[in-house]
Amino acid sequence: MLKVIDNFLDKKYFEQIQKNMLGDFFPWHYNNCITNSKDTEDNFYFTHNFYNDIQSKTLHPGPVGDYYNLVINFLKQLKCKSVIRVKGNLYLNKNKKEIHQYHTDFTFKHKGCLLYINDNNGFTYFEKEKVKPKANRAVFFDHLKDNAISLPTDNNQIVNINVNYF
Repeated sequence: MLKVIDNFLDKKYFEQIQKNMLGDFFPWHYNNCITNSKDTEDNFYFTHNFYNDIQSKTLHPGPVGDYYNLVINFLKQLKCKSVIRVKGNLYLNKNKKEIHQYHTDFTFKHKGCLLYINDNNGFTYFEKEKVKPKANRAVFFDHLKDNAISLPTDNNQIVNINVNYF
């Protein structure tokens, strides 16, 4: 079951997040696949880890980098009991409509929220439903359900924040 809430964050606070994430100095990191190793060579995107509590040899659990403070009030509004991961995503326009592979982030039960940072026509698909990205729109969904994203054709990029939490 999806729950979509427009104007989820206070306007001034949202604009602060948006200004940072769409700004020239926000640190984005290249990822050579979007969903899994079956992705083709041109299926890449950029991410920014705000928080990661996934045990890994390459990631340290907890806040990552200097931008964690930017999302603290967002997490408070979600009323998280525990945060698994907070990740910014940036997908680029490739001048063609393209839907990426359906996937789930993790295989255990938890909650999910996407916060769209900009308006575009790169829909997010949730099995039989789809949601159009709109700045300051939050989408709550069951992360055990498959979801996929399509690339925008009306904007240079899709930018969102994906939160996995309990």
